[in-house]
Amino acid sequence: MDFQRIASGDRSAYEEVFRALYRPLCAFANTYLKDRDTSEDLVQELFVKLWNERQRLAVSTSLKSYLFAAVRNRCLNEQVKVVRMRPLNEDMHDAPDETGRDEDEHTWRSARVQAAIEALPEERRKVFKLSRNEALKYHEIADRLGISVKTVENQMGKALKTLREELADLMPVFVVLFSTALELTFILISAASFVLSVASHFHISHLSTFLPGGGI
Repeated sequence: MDFQRIASGDRSAYEEVFRALYRPLCAFANTYLKDRDTSEDLVQELFVKLWNERQRLAVSTSLKSYLFAAVRNRCLNEQVKVVRMRPLNEDMHDAPDETGRDEDEHTWRSARVQAAIEALPEERRKVFKLSRNEALKYHEIADRLGISVKTVENQMGKALKTLREELADLMPVFVVLFSTALELTFILISAASFVLSVASHFHISHLSTFLPGGGI
């Protein structure tokens, strides 16, 4: 995603970015705000600003990283507004502490993971969640959804490919191995912080779920 094309006034490049990132950004915002309408309004306003101020914006990172960071900042600002509107006695209980600040980066990664999952097509998302959240085998997922095992394999492979691409900036090394049966057997992530974020997000008590035969 080349911001320079947008900065130069390329409308097609802008629309391409909008189509690719609008849903993931809305899902990401919703993990903070817990309000779909407010999340969509926030993302729409960001895209309007992206186009209207394209010649003045300084995007030093990838455009995707820039937009996710911008959404995060807007969500945090929105949360501050909500806190300020509460009665004083409630604010005293909600004052941020060191622990909260230390966990901010973990929250950011977890929210990115959730947003990427929620942005998957419906059937693909169901397959992925049944595999990761309920630890069902492929044949069990097929029975649950009334589809073939082959369809489950295809959807799971596509889901993991999409997540790998969407979350690439969070993973310095992301290795995906396939068996001779073309079944995805494991994901190995060398970035320890990302592994811990995903494990925590899915309430995984053992990281073996990411190792061969662990979760699929």
